[in-house]
Amino acid sequence: KMQEENSSEYYYSIEHVVGADEYAENVTDNAFTNGAVIKCLKSAISAATIIGDNEFVDKWTDIQNHLKIWKFENGTTMEYKGYDGRMIKQADVNLLGYPLDISDSEQQKLDLDYYEQRIDPRNGPLMSYSAFVVQYARLLNVDKATELFPKCYQPNMRPPFGVLAETPISNNPYFATGAGGLLQAVIFGFGGLEITENGIIQLDSVLP
Repeated sequence: KMQEENSSEYYYSIEHVVGADEYAENVTDNAFTNGAVIKCLKSAISAATIIGDNEFVDKWTDIQNHLKIWKFENGTTMEYKGYDGRMIKQADVNLLGYPLDISDSEQQKLDLDYYEQRIDPRNGPLMSYSAFVVQYARLLNVDKATELFPKCYQPNMRPPFGVLAETPISNNPYFATGAGGLLQAVIFGFGGLEITENGIIQLDSVLP
């Protein structure tokens, strides 16, 4: 639990982590890590409420509401406290929009525009572009969704069967995580499907 400088406000931090961006080691308040904790706490609070065991709900709610996700001055999400714009291995902040679904459409637009330019083009795996395509399709941006969709598979296909390697320059198929991302771009992005507590629904989306 940390105190805001010159303020009565407080926040919670998580230190010494590696998030989805494996280039950033031992950082504080990684956006995806903290976002995942917020999502988990939300589920835990919901489950505790259902079964009537509210012993920790107030504490979990307090942490959920005050777990720090840092921002640049223009509102773009920082990947972690002190992030300076350096190249990243793969999407991290952008996972707050999908699959965590804890950032709104305007925040997603800011973060997509910023981090798309910072993915390692040689050693970055496929999944970043899958997350980008899902969000752009749901934001009804057909041009960007269509532009980025080939990056979900084409640079990583290897002969003779078109299996997917992990990165554009590696030869270590079969990279099932990348294939899973490609399927999500199709099903949850262009198809607009969403798995909810009440079953599968279809969101507004665009086709390439």
